Amino acid sequence: MNTVRDFSPTILVAALGTTFGSALVIAPGIVTEALGAVGLSDAASVKSILDVVGWLFLGIALYVGAIVTANTCATLIAGQTRVIALQRLVGATGATLRSRITRAGLVVGLIGGLIGAVVGTGLSALFVAVLRGNGFLPDTSYTLVPWQLVLPVVAVVLATWGAFAVGSRRVLTVTPLQALSSVVEPSHDDVKSGLARKVWAILLMAGGGALMLLGLVLSASTPMAVFPAALGGFISFAGVAVGATLVMPPVLSLIGRIGAKDPVVLLAGRNALRAPGRASRATIGLVIGVTLLVTFAVALGMMQHLLEEQVRAQFGGGGKEQVQQLQDVFVQVNGVVSVIVGFSAVIAAVGVVNALALGVLQRRRELGLLRVLGLTGAQVRRMIVTEAVQMVVAAVVTGLVLGTVYGWVGGQTLLGSLGSPGAPVLPPLTVGIVVVGALVLAVAATVAPVRRAMRVPPTEALAVD
Repeated sequence: MNTVRDFSPTILVAALGTTFGSALVIAPGIVTEALGAVGLSDAASVKSILDVVGWLFLGIALYVGAIVTANTCATLIAGQTRVIALQRLVGATGATLRSRITRAGLVVGLIGGLIGAVVGTGLSALFVAVLRGNGFLPDTSYTLVPWQLVLPVVAVVLATWGAFAVGSRRVLTVTPLQALSSVVEPSHDDVKSGLARKVWAILLMAGGGALMLLGLVLSASTPMAVFPAALGGFISFAGVAVGATLVMPPVLSLIGRIGAKDPVVLLAGRNALRAPGRASRATIGLVIGVTLLVTFAVALGMMQHLLEEQVRAQFGGGGKEQVQQLQDVFVQVNGVVSVIVGFSAVIAAVGVVNALALGVLQRRRELGLLRVLGLTGAQVRRMIVTEAVQMVVAAVVTGLVLGTVYGWVGGQTLLGSLGSPGAPVLPPLTVGIVVVGALVLAVAATVAPVRRAMRVPPTEALAVD
């Protein structure tokens, strides 16, 4: 891992994050200039609101991107254990190797940031040209390269550097003696969570849960209760991310029992549980993306339900037209929010593809051994795809549960003073899109690397160091 090319998957994540951030930085200025062109005097206040919303979603994207980058870096290092051990054997220290990887993180973040800024600016210019051509935007000049454009680039570079610093800590656990071992995959003990990680995960989840409970207690008196609840949500979810090896293995075990009578399916399920650290790194990014989508969908669904009830109470049986108008508005709002939040889910999905693909390519020795023991090529392919589907389904189920809880807490604390929002409202369309997209993602993430790995003869695969 001496070249930036070794970390090319993370360049894509950094580029996507900066593309998203650049669009969010440019958009408020375009809206402000469009409103000013038609004579609206309060354009500055609109820009301030859009700026706040834009930076909020950029922060979410950076949060997702940092976790995905750290997990990808850790996966790369796990697959290079023997190479790192050989470097340690000839005199390199863990601190030196980690410093080299961290410096690579700065370069990766800078390259991804610059690419994302160019792409984001280009896409913004294209949208402005199209919308101005069809008359949706007034024919005036627009600022496509504001000075604020440097901010998402700097933020992505710092987030990537920090993620590499966190992900590269695995280098310190590699000993020179591992260079003399024939083991390629880390053992079960190597990937289990340490005591400190478990304690931190429990403390974060408990502290976040307490803040969300405080928000629920205050929800009947003030909408400001949403702030401690939101803070509690971020803290508790940070606990879930830190303690992923505590949260995901039980879910994977439950999913792995489905169809376990088939030996190939049974082997796939045991493979996922054999290395819980690897499985957790591959799934936690998707858990984040699904949780975000479902959280906003549930909160907006509860808001729509409450407003519809109030309209019906105000107009009685004659409020059907008003309710329909309200539903039409929420369809548009849901679409906009889903697109914005969905970009973070796309970043998480890229991380899942990277982790699953790298995991397959780093297990060529294992795949060769299975073929020597009698499994056919088709059975090995089905095992890998089944394993990926099990991990993705586990991530989707976890994200649906967490998103429903967070969305209900958010809706209750924000709207509780206006009435009773009721039970969580989970839109079927959102669930369908998430499930279908996740299954397609699982297959797409494994087909190409499995094909590459299966091209290697079993005897050659067993000889791979």
